[in-house]
Amino acid sequence: MILSGFLRFIVEETLEGRANSLKEYTIGTNVLAKKVGYDPQADASVRIHAGRLRRALFEYYSGPGLSDPIIISVPKGAYIPSFELISPSIKSASTQTQKFIFKPTLAVLPFHCLGENDLQNLADGLCDQICTEFTNFNELTVVSYYSSRKMASQGIDSKEAALLLDATYLITGSIQSNKNLIRIRVQLIQSGTDHQVWASSYEREKSEMGTFTIQDDIVKHVINQIGGSHGIIFREAAKASPIKHALDVKVYDAVFWYYYLLNDLNEETFKKGLAVMQNTVQLDPQYALGWAILGETYVAGFFYGYECAVLDPLEEGVKCGQRSLSIDPRCQHAYQTLGLAYLFQHRQKDCMTIIDQWIRLKSKATGIAGGLGFCLICAGEYERGYGLLSESIQVNPYYPWWFNAGLSIYHFQKREFEDAIYWAEKMQRQSVIWDLILKAASYAELKNLGTAKILTQELIQLIPDFWALSKHILGSFLQSDEMIDRLSVALKKADR
Repeated sequence: MILSGFLRFIVEETLEGRANSLKEYTIGTNVLAKKVGYDPQADASVRIHAGRLRRALFEYYSGPGLSDPIIISVPKGAYIPSFELISPSIKSASTQTQKFIFKPTLAVLPFHCLGENDLQNLADGLCDQICTEFTNFNELTVVSYYSSRKMASQGIDSKEAALLLDATYLITGSIQSNKNLIRIRVQLIQSGTDHQVWASSYEREKSEMGTFTIQDDIVKHVINQIGGSHGIIFREAAKASPIKHALDVKVYDAVFWYYYLLNDLNEETFKKGLAVMQNTVQLDPQYALGWAILGETYVAGFFYGYECAVLDPLEEGVKCGQRSLSIDPRCQHAYQTLGLAYLFQHRQKDCMTIIDQWIRLKSKATGIAGGLGFCLICAGEYERGYGLLSESIQVNPYYPWWFNAGLSIYHFQKREFEDAIYWAEKMQRQSVIWDLILKAASYAELKNLGTAKILTQELIQLIPDFWALSKHILGSFLQSDEMIDRLSVALKKADR
């Protein structure tokens, strides 16, 4: 009843031409029955209910109100409602879509310092840096740490703070120390349920905490465990039921589908995901991340041989990646999309250029580092690629199967064949043939020709004319002629 009264009051006042009077005090006395003279700065109830109203409106227009001809919203930081008339073509049942792109909002609340007072500077430094680094993740909206700290200083609890900040997720934590050690605990909380979805603890020598290296290490771990397409936020989202209709975006956006595709990619999910992402960028043509993920989906479709409506999916992937960077030059995912597309197009110079551009951003997004490290290994820059790829999987063990392929190729090149087999085994057959190729070649080099022969026979069952096509298959994304020749020679040993 409070929210409906709140909405009715601000709408009626606006329609009556009194929008300028919609202040916190006016709403408090007219809607929440606050006494005359109450102090809105000391009483946050209007702001809390405004946050609830914004969320309720979003949920309504995502579901029951999807076909409404008018959308009412209350912009953040104000109480004057806005009205948007939806055209009949968008309203029609055949093209029903969610108007807004949903991006989870993340807020970092000040960490609690237990014990020594001088820990507060460390806590604020960590929180501010975590907040700053998350702004590089285009799939999240991030509340400034200044706003979060100001809210916490008013003694507002975390649940109310989430409503005031309109935050979907909260990062909280604590810092304590003894004589020699400092222990830092970090938690991620889903604000709607108060459910803790992730937590981690870090211990460092007290003498080391004066260096930025230690702080940077903790921040990198936190942001890559939580953010990005492989972070806990989108892993949790992917557990929900996938979208049944290609245009039924609702609270899902391109990143949710991207993570779902990574874990269950087949031709059916590819086509559904492609349709969702195409629709997403139609709804919001300035959505840089949507364009980047659409581009990578085209590249994945090319790699797996899935049919789509474009003549050249790789070139379409390049166009999408370039469109993404033209909108937002710091869009992390666009660099991975372009790196992979250029790799498959054998545009090695362009591939190296886009990777160098990403490196100059000095990003801590190690998931993207892993993808670009894979590109470097396939392009023959083994040590440089291995550095990026190995760091990526150390920070976050949730990554796509093809990272394992890159590591297997690296170890084969180093003649570390047992390690090459280990990483090929971790691909779990999602590649269809590449795990077989790398394992057969490695076993052959280890002189285990019996096992190698069994694996090559499996290859021939999948691709009867494999030997005629082997050079073409190996060269589909490997840029080094030496590596292609070495794999070819090893595979032929197994066929004797």
